[in-house]
Amino acid sequence: MATVSMADSPIRSAFEACASTLSKIADYQLEPSLQARLQDLGERKDLLSQIEHDELMALADFVCKRSIESLEAKLALKQLSDVFPTLGEADCS
Repeated sequence: MATVSMADSPIRSAFEACASTLSKIADYQLEPSLQARLQDLGERKDLLSQIEHDELMALADFVCKRSIESLEAKLALKQLSDVFPTLGEADCS
């Protein structure tokens, strides 16, 4: 079975691209305007029109899915870091 060195530039570049993308997902923050809208709708949840209720449910679903994706990305980054501890380190070349 052939082994591939992490020092090989194309492989390292591919893993670094994956780690970079995962980091963006892991660090996702809801836009302040959406956060404010979610809070407003949540505070008035008993008085919402059907359209506002549907919007609240859609926003809550969106936030839930992004939270799950963020946790999954953090786990994947941890797994990558465990296997390739130097992955996030800058090259000195």
